[in-house]
Parts: sequence; structure tokens; C-alpha cells
Amino acid sequence: MSELVPLTGERQSNESDSAVIACNDWLRLGPGRSISVLLAQYLDKSNLLKKFKPPSTSAKTLATWSSRFDWPERATTFDAQWEQLKNQEREAELNFGLSLDYERVRKLKRLADFLETQLYEQGKDGKFHNVWLPDVKILGHGDKAEQVEIERFNAALIAQYRETLEDLAAEVGGRIKRQEHSGKDGGAIVHEVVLTWPQAGDVDSADSHD
Repeated sequence: MSELVPLTGERQSNESDSAVIACNDWLRLGPGRSISVLLAQYLDKSNLLKKFKPPSTSAKTLATWSSRFDWPERATTFDAQWEQLKNQEREAELNFGLSLDYERVRKLKRLADFLETQLYEQGKDGKFHNVWLPDVKILGHGDKAEQVEIERFNAALIAQYRETLEDLAAEVGGRIKRQEHSGKDGGAIVHEVVLTWPQAGDVDSADSHD
């Protein structure tokens, strides 16, 4: 059986297994960790799980271990290591697969090729059978209703193809959204400032209330 060790730092010679377990549980709480939070967690687990035996249910004991075995210093190291790991994982994800613009372009081009193949696929009769789909339409009502075979335009396929081309153009900067900076009929934007001066009657009316 391997020896229990702290998640960070070295185990001290007089550090018990219970102290190591408590320290590791405290470290796993993350930023904002405290002895009171750890103690509450132990008490909650003890109430829910009959076989659970916490390292200690004494706040004084946990505080003693924290002071004696440098829990705050270990937490600083642990948090720094965790942040470094998260940054490495984030960097790896942002530099792999669909996070890369050329990978997205590659996928969109493949999809566009597939949709275009479907769009221009012809049957033995020379018809574009993915563009015009067989369908039925009911004419009339009741006993006089009649089912008529029709062809329905596959607008969804066209729309998907065009949307894929739009996405592809956006990825390569082929569609720049322009913001208008002109006024009516292409002229300059005119800002009107209207100044309202009191009329003679208004002044007289205001003076009468003094």
C-alpha cells in the first residue's frame, strides 16, 4: 500500500495519515477554502454516509494541523499548479481541432462539397431528384377528396448549401459587414440642433407669477 502524501508539498515526519487526508480534502475545496467549510463537509457526509469516518470533527484539531503543517503555504502552491494545468489544457484545446480556423474551413468545404453533390445528383431520367422531391397533395373534401402526386422543391437543401457557403465566407473574411455612415441619398449625415427661445407672451406670463 502506497504511503499517503499531501497533494502538494512534502509530508512531515510527525504528520499522521488523518492530517494528510484532511489537508488534501481542504486543498480540494479550492479558493475560498476554510476550516469551517471543511468541518461542515465532514459533518454532512457523516450524517449521510454511515461508513464515512472523517479524519476529525474537531475544528480545533483541524486548525492545529493547518498551522503545524503549513496548509496555507501548500494551498498557494496547489492553486498555482492547478492554474498552470488549466492554462495548459486551455492552450492545448485552443490549438487543436475545430478551434483552429483552417480546420473549420476544411470541415465547411467538405460539407459544401457534400451538399453540392447532393444538389446536382441526377437520376437515370436526368432529373435532379434531390432538388424536386415527390410528394402528394389532397384536393377537395370528404368523399370527393382526391390525392394528387406532385413534386416539391427541396428548399431546405438549397438553404443549407447557401448557409454553408456563408459560414465559409465568414471564416475566410469574404463577407464583410459594412456599417452605413451616410445620410439620405448617400449624402453626409446631418445633425439638426433646434433652439427654442421663449416668446414675448411667455415672458410676460412668467413675470405675472413673481
